[in-house]
Amino acid sequence: MLSRSDTSVSLRSSYESPLYQFTSHCLLMVVTACCCLTPSLVEAQKPSPQESGFSGYIELLGAYISTNSQLNTDSENKRTNSLDKSGERVDKVRPLPLGLIAYRFADIRTQVFLGVLPENVVQGQFQVEAGVSHDLSDGTSLRASAIPITPFNEETWEDPFVVGQNRKKTDITSYGVKLAAEKIRGSGVNLKYRWIRRKIDDEKSGTFLLSQPGSSPTPEDLDDLRRDSNSHRLSAEYSFELMPQMHLKPILRYTREDAKGNANSFHALTAQMSLLYLGDRFRAFVNAVVKGEWYDDTHPVFDKTRRDYHVGLFAILGYKDPFGLKNFRIDWFNALFVSNSNINFYESTNYLTALGIAYDF
Repeated sequence: MLSRSDTSVSLRSSYESPLYQFTSHCLLMVVTACCCLTPSLVEAQKPSPQESGFSGYIELLGAYISTNSQLNTDSENKRTNSLDKSGERVDKVRPLPLGLIAYRFADIRTQVFLGVLPENVVQGQFQVEAGVSHDLSDGTSLRASAIPITPFNEETWEDPFVVGQNRKKTDITSYGVKLAAEKIRGSGVNLKYRWIRRKIDDEKSGTFLLSQPGSSPTPEDLDDLRRDSNSHRLSAEYSFELMPQMHLKPILRYTREDAKGNANSFHALTAQMSLLYLGDRFRAFVNAVVKGEWYDDTHPVFDKTRRDYHVGLFAILGYKDPFGLKNFRIDWFNALFVSNSNINFYESTNYLTALGIAYDF
């Protein structure tokens, strides 16, 4: 179950960088991460296999997604007539194939994996990782992974600030690493670090406005709009049992987005609360997220220093062994994400509902 090379649900999701401010693309990645959550939750609650062998899951979902972000690169949103409002609302129905495969070497307590990991989806992030984990004798689990790929092409507008003409897409090249220490000394404490490098293949932010008569942005201002970045994120989590079959996990994250353009560099704090119920047949997951972003410098297009605030709420219901089908599961997911900003251009409201079937092995 969301967001991107972080991206993140990360719901993003995922909520990770100026490139991912709840665009349709970000939303798709984040919510996909969240949709992966139910199968991942099942895996997350199982003890590590004591025997060598393969494990994982596959899932196919059908999702309805609705977004009105200006940064959504859908063709229905390629033209905007105003930079002082959100984009066109776009509604889409899409299939979402998901999966994870891992192999455990029981004698050395080590596992290699490729796919969407439980800890990603629990935090609303969708990243396909390749890496290795190792369990220490004191109960601590260490993990290192590369995040070179996502299952969707990452795209953004070459110049988001084109008015009255069609905007053109460009690709985002991204790669990074993640390091984690989980269940430290057998406790519920997890500490994580993630670094991602992002590059816009054809960066033209602000060039349209610069070409207009009487334009306020100057050639020097274009440097402040550069979106290539290095993103650093530190996370601290603590999981504890409220009652049998019910767990609560508060999460705190700090993000530093160091972009080439000061107007796109920011500090962010995220507070997240996750509630999990694991019954014999039913599974339920509810996640509430609040995030604030404080940018470094004045945005040359809007003559304001950007401040964004995001809230998200998503819930998943899972039902095991439907119709007597062993190791199968039906998942139903619903989500709402709202992005508020002191710059109207960056505001959006996004919805998602998805239904799918999964198989664990």
